[in-house]
Amino acid sequence: MAATDYAWLDAAFPPSSQRPLNRSVRDAIGKDPKYLNLFQNIGSYIVSLQSGITDEPVIKKRKLDTPTEGSSPAATTVPTSIKPTANGALLKVEGISFSVPQRKKFTLVISRQSLTAVTPAGLVEFGVELDNIEYICCLPVPDKAARQWNFCIIPVGGSGLGESNDDSIVFTIADGAPKTASGDAMGSGYDTSTYRTLLVDLLNALLKPSKSRISSVEEPNEKIFFSALPQSHRKGEKAFHVKAHRGSKEGYLFFLRRGILWAFKKPLMHFSFGDVESISYSSITKRTFNLSIHVAADRGGAEIEFSMIDQEEFAGIDSYIKLNKLNDASMADQRRAKVFNINGKADEVEEGPGELEKAWDDAEDEEEEDYVPGQDEDDDGSGSDSDSEDSEGDDAGSENMDSDEEGSVDLKEELGSEMEDVVPEAPKPKRVKKVRA
Repeated sequence: MAATDYAWLDAAFPPSSQRPLNRSVRDAIGKDPKYLNLFQNIGSYIVSLQSGITDEPVIKKRKLDTPTEGSSPAATTVPTSIKPTANGALLKVEGISFSVPQRKKFTLVISRQSLTAVTPAGLVEFGVELDNIEYICCLPVPDKAARQWNFCIIPVGGSGLGESNDDSIVFTIADGAPKTASGDAMGSGYDTSTYRTLLVDLLNALLKPSKSRISSVEEPNEKIFFSALPQSHRKGEKAFHVKAHRGSKEGYLFFLRRGILWAFKKPLMHFSFGDVESISYSSITKRTFNLSIHVAADRGGAEIEFSMIDQEEFAGIDSYIKLNKLNDASMADQRRAKVFNINGKADEVEEGPGELEKAWDDAEDEEEEDYVPGQDEDDDGSGSDSDSEDSEGDDAGSENMDSDEEGSVDLKEELGSEMEDVVPEAPKPKRVKKVRA
């Protein structure tokens, strides 16, 4: 019987580092030769994996490229078109901290086609084509004394709802001058005052002509929503996040112009208005309440609950939900019609201020129109034009008309018989001023 050639085995499991495993395979083949082909196939596969690895050990690379059953494929699988080079890169920013899909520092490389995380050896670790971006936002990092920003990128199919099959990308930048940035974008007229302004300006310019479903980076706006809780570490500065729990995991909800985002840990979840069937509350106590988002049937139809939300946030969240009609399941089709615009990008149907911004502006305009100089804001009854005089009743009204005090006018004498046909008006209800939460 010819001796078995174990060169493939030594290549897959080198005796110098994997001697026990090498010996075990040899013993198994010696006891039952019918497993030889199986072990050879396994060995060949391991050798093929090793040939594509440079810096990282085999175990780590295999974990990133081949997710376990039931989980989303990792974003490390990058299309062959995403191969940023020194010539194709518009911007390189070194030492950027990524937290999703990996917690590691990479060089951020942005070209006209893609955004990628690149190793020091120049290899693309993961990334996304600009044409394949469904949603992107820049949000302040909560609960940090030093101001930082997180960029969240949701690829098509990576919203975390239904059968999502792609990982999102999250990376953090400091609030300062872009000292580690280089490339043609630095001298092309983009705002280079900070990392944030540079990246937002560049990405906005690249997204508009792309095939992505969004044409600009979304940032929080206090006219849309802001937290009712003060920030202890930065007094006087509004926060835009709401602390909540998804199961046992703590995270943050952001109520934005185009939808609701759950961040910043895996898996991120983005609820665009078209994805929401309705929103309801439960487990309401004096201190906390739960928020349940009912997802549309075509996105899985699940009910996703976020718990332990501070009761002080209720008014702001409820106003946001009602103004966007997210509490009304009958409006779901209309919301989807706005989002899935067949004539252009998803956000092009909402050029200009959003519904919440318009509502706040209208409320402010109303208050300006109704303002009377010198009138007490609390409506204590002083002032000749006060609404309280209209609610005094018919008797009080007659007394005012009959008054002979200096400066008063006798309406009965002026109008004569015309007053006989006048029917007293019903008391006007006081207008309740809308106070912004």
